[in-house]
Amino acid sequence: MNWEAIAAIGEIAGAIAVVATLFYLALQIRQNSFSLDRANEYAQAESVHHINALYVQVFSALSENAELASIYQRALDGAELDATESIRFAAFVNTFMAWLEDLHSQQGHELGFATESIDSLLETTGPYVRRLLETKAGSSWWYREAIHLYSSEFITAINAVMKSHREKSVDE
Repeated sequence: MNWEAIAAIGEIAGAIAVVATLFYLALQIRQNSFSLDRANEYAQAESVHHINALYVQVFSALSENAELASIYQRALDGAELDATESIRFAAFVNTFMAWLEDLHSQQGHELGFATESIDSLLETTGPYVRRLLETKAGSSWWYREAIHLYSSEFITAINAVMKSHREKSVDE
């Protein structure tokens, strides 16, 4: 056997090794992509679970506490609340808005209910947000304290919801 034949066999063996390595890498990339997709699906499911658990927690306070439920209903009906009742109602509103900011933030990062846009989220929750923030206690809390508690992006989005509602009310 001459050296040229040995070199040719070596080149063929090298080419086969390169092709085999490429197939192996392609298989590894495919498996890694599948694992990443599953991890993303899991993270999204966890996010949705977290959002729903917080939602239940927010409204559990009303179902478990008759006094708070009474304050809540009276505030929504426009009744005058004393200072302590105003604080309790504002605390409920704060809890709801914290949940909503969490949801808003997750939507901004395309987590949670990823098929919903932020605009869709605010359109869906907007009527309830307006109902809470148009109460005397809710409005006072929002304009005095919320600015210190929430991100400027979230406050801007909620203020836009409130402004939109006021403009629609004027037009009607």
